[in-house]
Amino acid sequence: MLKKVSNTVAIAIQARLSSTRFPQKTIKPLSPTGISAITSLIHNCSICVDHIEAKRDPNTKVNADIWILVPDSEIAFWSDHLAAKRVYIRGGSETNVLSRYTSLIKEKYDYVMRLTADCPNVPQLAMNKAIWTAIYHDLDYCSNVWEDYRTAIDGHDIEVMSRRALEWLSKNVELDRHKEHVTLAIRELMPRSLKKGCLVTKEDLSAMRTCIDTEEDYNRACERFTAAYNKRKAANDNGLYVYDY
Repeated sequence: MLKKVSNTVAIAIQARLSSTRFPQKTIKPLSPTGISAITSLIHNCSICVDHIEAKRDPNTKVNADIWILVPDSEIAFWSDHLAAKRVYIRGGSETNVLSRYTSLIKEKYDYVMRLTADCPNVPQLAMNKAIWTAIYHDLDYCSNVWEDYRTAIDGHDIEVMSRRALEWLSKNVELDRHKEHVTLAIRELMPRSLKKGCLVTKEDLSAMRTCIDTEEDYNRACERFTAAYNKRKAANDNGLYVYDY
């Protein structure tokens, strides 16, 4: 009989207010409901947590927490802004963003899934698949953002790192660009002794874009979210059961 294995996962959303191209882009409302990029993403993460913790696997159990990783100077704002959400908030260096992730090693997580708050609609099923792929195949890095193999929509970015990978990063990363752009070092430098995986969709959707990097991106996102809100409301008004997925 196989021994039951328990894994812990930190779903870590990287956020900040001080974007140079479009400040406060992650907290601006996207639809008449008032939902913002970060609250939309937290909602999807919460559904992912419910699914992975409820999965009936006789040999593997997973528990997950949602973390918001922000610059030290913004902790007070985010703690107040997200007070009603079931999330943990951790501050860190403005420039050494990697240190915010490696600090989660102290929390004894087996895996950390990296998301960014300017990607409001990363599918919860894709998050679920990424986590279980990393666990089942004992991967140290599992991602859909590999430059040469990417098929995912720009804005559906997911990266899962093992404790081994984070420990390796904390000991070996020296360049500023690797500290700022968190997982470049994994894709560029990580040794073959650490196992890496690639998530690929059935269709190449990489030319599509849903992330919010500029005001133009934000305006397009507002159009999409508002259109979905109107269709959801119309379905409700016509007596249909409506399920968000």
